[in-house]
Amino acid sequence: FFEAETFFRFRDACDKAGITAPIIPGILPIASWAGAKRFSERCGAEVPGWLDDAFAQATRDGREELLAVAVATELCDDLIQGGVEDLHFYTLNRPHLTRDICFALGVTPEVSLQNVA
Repeated sequence: FFEAETFFRFRDACDKAGITAPIIPGILPIASWAGAKRFSERCGAEVPGWLDDAFAQATRDGREELLAVAVATELCDDLIQGGVEDLHFYTLNRPHLTRDICFALGVTPEVSLQNVA
């Protein structure tokens, strides 16, 4: 899904159906817009027109990864604002995108320095 409202509708339908298991949204940062579109079409996911336009421009400008991070960060923020407490990231061997998203959300690892001279 590309918009938080899609997840919220699914979550609410599960709740209405009596499903009590936690529903955790999976976030797949877009490493390749062409690949994401093909995958979405095969799954029957609706691709918002604004997103297609934005990635077309970002691809021309060589800023596809920057847009991918911004879009995923906004999606995560919308989910969190809507009451989601946990997110699952699919990194697919591209951890730098997820790292950048987490950094933008203010989620950074705690680092303890030991044996520092």
